[in-house]
Amino acid sequence: MKNAEKTTQVHYTKDPLWWIGILLMVVGEIGNFSAYGFSPASLVAPLGTTTVVANMFLAALFLKEKIKAEHLFGSALAVIGAFLLIAFSAKNEKVLNGDEINEALTQLSFIIYICVELVILGILFFLLYFKEMKKVIIYLLISSIVASFTVIAAKAVSSMLQITFDGFSQMSYPILYIMLIVMVVTAITQVKFLNEAMKAFDSTVVVPTNFVFFTISAIVAGIAFYKEFWGMNALEVFMFLIGCFLSFVGVYFITLGKMSAANNSDEVCEPSSSTEYVQQISPGIFPSWLLATVNVGEVQPKGEVTHLSDSDRAPFFQSKTGTDSFTSQDTISSSTSSPVHPGGGAQANYGATGQ
Repeated sequence: MKNAEKTTQVHYTKDPLWWIGILLMVVGEIGNFSAYGFSPASLVAPLGTTTVVANMFLAALFLKEKIKAEHLFGSALAVIGAFLLIAFSAKNEKVLNGDEINEALTQLSFIIYICVELVILGILFFLLYFKEMKKVIIYLLISSIVASFTVIAAKAVSSMLQITFDGFSQMSYPILYIMLIVMVVTAITQVKFLNEAMKAFDSTVVVPTNFVFFTISAIVAGIAFYKEFWGMNALEVFMFLIGCFLSFVGVYFITLGKMSAANNSDEVCEPSSSTEYVQQISPGIFPSWLLATVNVGEVQPKGEVTHLSDSDRAPFFQSKTGTDSFTSQDTISSSTSSPVHPGGGAQANYGATGQ
């Protein structure tokens, strides 16, 4: 944006400000990666809601976006959800070494989990590339499922590096390098499909939907591979899930203002608006409250109306058999080319201003 304001623009890779942003992103991702070595994946993933809250205030600071009441309400829900997540997450986090990771890879629950994930991925790829179903849910489901492999690999690599730094080297385990390759490949694939969704659909749909899908995927991955809910009682699991739900709703309300701004914009947009994309989300599969935009037609016409033109008097709904079918237009226009004259007299203006 700063580059666009310059009279002489340069390629963004030659802009020092752009490199500062990239550097900050790398530092943040290193911190996020390190967190998997110290906390359960089912806790790290939903706490990503703090990123959305921080982005809201940073956008107000740097991009001059307005913070509305629904944004603050969403932030409050996200903070409450984060508190519940931390309070009721697994307390005893075990850092796995190379031998324990090899053992976890061969457990029956994880093998079943991998098979189910691969089958779902195969179906999604078939729908996307062979059936050409370009829907936001398909892109984000692929991204979130691939991200579950990224979470498993990132936690494994982070744990083994942590043990190495503590003085017990894990560099001789081939699984360390295998997990590192899996982490890099799946991270790139995840970002690819997420970017495809961002390019084709409105961000107000992609951001909350991706957050929900990714969080659920990471929680399931943590349960299947690391058994992170083992040892927790029913109350702790229930309150943890409540924390996740509040985080989901909080992210929705934070993005709600952007949805309203997009709907109320007076600028002329291209026909391929976000509404068309949002309508591709099936209400039967996805909650209707996550639809970003709704088309609302005007019931009362604006301006003065004194008569109807011939084209306006044409029946709006017409049967296939011809023009003899009765329509609602028959109540306001006669069969002739003139307006209705009550009692055969002067023309009447119903709800219109006379001239």
